[in-house]
Amino acid sequence: MKVREAMAKTISTANPDDDIEHVAMMMKQEDSGFIPITERNQVVGVITDRDIVIRCLATGHSDVLHEKARDVMSAAQVHSITPNEELEKAARIMQREAVRRLPVVEGGRLVGVLSFGNLVQAMGCEGAAKDATMGVTKGA
Repeated sequence: MKVREAMAKTISTANPDDDIEHVAMMMKQEDSGFIPITERNQVVGVITDRDIVIRCLATGHSDVLHEKARDVMSAAQVHSITPNEELEKAARIMQREAVRRLPVVEGGRLVGVLSFGNLVQAMGCEGAAKDATMGVTKGA
């Protein structure tokens, strides 16, 4: 099965200059702990709820809500996949990189997000999806 068949196609994104308060409100509204950060529909980073806790709250920043997304996002290690790749490849990336979500990029543009939940549902928690469970739940 291809990534295209399992990915979420409706995604909210934030801009690198958005305040963390705005990003957190988007997470609440979307009931998601992950927001891709884009410029001209190209992924330049991602922010997770864990990033907000670890990089803002736990480090004692005085004005957490007004930090900029660019200061909190993971940019150097954004792992992505194309929509035409097999789900097995996505599972291997999630396991190897210990990530729970992959931006889906086509022609340099964000077209969706594949979550670990999407992957497990599509693959019925068999084969590579089962193996990925070990990688993404490490330490949880």
